[in-house]
Amino acid sequence: MRNSRPLLFLAALCVASLPVLRSAEPAAPTPITAADLFNIKTVETPALSPDGKWVAYVVRSIERTTVSSEASAKEDWIYRTQLWLAATDGQTSPRQLTFGAARNSSPAWSPAGDRLAFVRNVEKEKPQVYILPISGGEAMPLTKTETGAINPRWSPDGTRILFTSSLSYAQVRAALEKKSAEAAPTWSNEKPRRKPNDTANWGLKDDKAKDAKKPDLSAVGPAKADAKPDGSLQETREWLAKNEADGNPRVMDRLNFLAEGDLQGDPDLNQFYAVDAKEGAEPQAITMGYEGYAAASWLADGKGIVCVGPRDPKLHPDRDRLSSLYTIDVATGAAKVLLEEPGCNYAGPVASPDGKWIAYAVATGGELSFNQAMVAIVPAGGGTPKMLTPDLDRAVAGLKWSSDAKFVYFTAPDRGRFPLYRAAVDQTVPETLTAQTDWGVNAFDVRAGLLVQAVTNPGNPSELYRGPADGKLPQPLTRGNSAWLQDRKLSPYEGHRLVQADGIMVDYWTIKPANFDPKKKYPLLVNIHGGPSAMWGPGEASMWHEFQFYAARGYVVMFANPRGSGGYGKDFQRANFKDWGIGPASDVLAAASFTAKETYIDKDRQVLTGGSYGGYLTAWIIGHDNRFKAAVAQRGVYDLSTFFGEGNAWFLLPLYWGGYPWQKDVRPLLDRDSPLTYVDNIKTPLLIQHGDVDFRTGFVQSQVLYKSLKQLGRDVEYVRYPRATHELSRSGEPKQRLDTLVRYEEFFRRYIGEN
Repeated sequence: MRNSRPLLFLAALCVASLPVLRSAEPAAPTPITAADLFNIKTVETPALSPDGKWVAYVVRSIERTTVSSEASAKEDWIYRTQLWLAATDGQTSPRQLTFGAARNSSPAWSPAGDRLAFVRNVEKEKPQVYILPISGGEAMPLTKTETGAINPRWSPDGTRILFTSSLSYAQVRAALEKKSAEAAPTWSNEKPRRKPNDTANWGLKDDKAKDAKKPDLSAVGPAKADAKPDGSLQETREWLAKNEADGNPRVMDRLNFLAEGDLQGDPDLNQFYAVDAKEGAEPQAITMGYEGYAAASWLADGKGIVCVGPRDPKLHPDRDRLSSLYTIDVATGAAKVLLEEPGCNYAGPVASPDGKWIAYAVATGGELSFNQAMVAIVPAGGGTPKMLTPDLDRAVAGLKWSSDAKFVYFTAPDRGRFPLYRAAVDQTVPETLTAQTDWGVNAFDVRAGLLVQAVTNPGNPSELYRGPADGKLPQPLTRGNSAWLQDRKLSPYEGHRLVQADGIMVDYWTIKPANFDPKKKYPLLVNIHGGPSAMWGPGEASMWHEFQFYAARGYVVMFANPRGSGGYGKDFQRANFKDWGIGPASDVLAAASFTAKETYIDKDRQVLTGGSYGGYLTAWIIGHDNRFKAAVAQRGVYDLSTFFGEGNAWFLLPLYWGGYPWQKDVRPLLDRDSPLTYVDNIKTPLLIQHGDVDFRTGFVQSQVLYKSLKQLGRDVEYVRYPRATHELSRSGEPKQRLDTLVRYEEFFRRYIGEN
């Protein structure tokens, strides 16, 4: 059934500036254009000063540039990330702190509030930590680490900075050999009938001649043996190992050998370092080994750190899918398990300012579970943990302590909303701080009784807000997008809800055309999210421009959260277990059917698109339903058995189908739920899009889908984007992102015509 009173999410639309002359007519706002993608400024990682008077933050923008070659010069667009500073009283305009082509990110205040540590990434170089004095002056490079430095964290006394660097297997081995320590991991490298480190360390590049400042690790350890193709068994192994080190060929022995955009023979291994916060200081390794610790932050005493790490150090990192909480002594590097309850996975630990507690996110149920991550605390010295959100049934993230250590703040998706919460250490019922139903809180910080939030809403893709720590009466602090949006006409979101015959409740939203005329009829565009456990709503940041663009082009946009979506609790997220097709498709199509009943919808001009899992469901739907005049399947999964081999998200198979393609009780389910099984039924004209190096879903399935439809004589077109990973639509090359929008819309118009 359908609710008689749909929820209405109104955008906070900006009003055009008043004219200087009373007789002049103000210019009429214009709809969003495709090229407005390049106008969007995104606020990231706000960081409040210790006294709460200032907030440093990152602005991500897209800027024009000229790419020159010997033959010609052409215009292109590139991303820029710069640090900005704003006074939280809102009395002065924000000012830009960094300039130039380098990418600047991750601002962190010193405890005295006089300096900012941040990460600077110069093209073709590793990122490094810099320090910027707030009183003025140039940023000072603090690290010159060969392997790079990220995630700077000041020690509580402000004398040192903790950072993370990712080392290759060969680099870790060299560092251990230099210390005459055991250089083989406790876990097997899974190379059949071979032992770890049974050849010389050919994988360590010798760059001494290029840069004398880099540490000379290549000269340590055993002397490199002779490498001969026709020598002894050991000499031939050395020769083969040398070729492998050169990447020709690339030999895979690990399970997770697919990275986001390339093959990866060995895992990257995080190491933690501490460096004195002064010029010329040499970083000291806190950890150096194959354990793969992550998410480190200081303990309140400054003598140790808390982090997550392996549950079983004897298992290969690809096999060890459960984590534990650790504390590590900074002086000795000694690691101690703080917490490792059976079946639990831990994330994001952070110590309270008073040193009493460690807050963390924890998901129970084992390595394959739909249980939602909860907020919990445990005494810093060890002891009995306490759940702060035992009944929330939402996936929490981004934990931060209030300055008085009374509250833990966090975000969690909720029924199409993206609110901010806080949980008191002496309570088990969290408080929702975001009263605005159309807000999406993308990042935040809380200090000294103040709260800053980076927010998306239907009227603005990204601005920074400030207010009291209870979340009440937030006020805008930036105008990065408000300024240009005052001349744009945007479309509000209307929320609806339906209940399926099996009791599944489905939320969906519609967006009318920017220049909506109730007497006209408009095409309907159905857009499907990925995941399948993602969730969309009015505060969804990644789709803001795409939704407004299609509305500006005269479409009624409809999107839904079908069964399997996040933000509705464990049972709803698990409702597509062993059912990626029939159930979720029925939810989307039911929402489309209700929308199509509106008098302003042209039922004969409906189109469909979706990305990732949305690409999967797009192909599934057009293999079972012929209502859509055209469809675009973006970077999807189309054959689940093939997906197991070519996608790095292969673990979705055992999670959702309880097994693997070779199992007799599982293979029929995978075939049943694969869109390729029904390719002969696809009559809807289809545009298939994929990135050349999308290893999350893999691209071979899209080739098979295209070739099958081509052989069947169907209307099909295949678009591949060079260098593009699965993140094309969110962080891909700007020109490619623009091309996708314009290309999809042009394809639709071939079959539905102009308005």
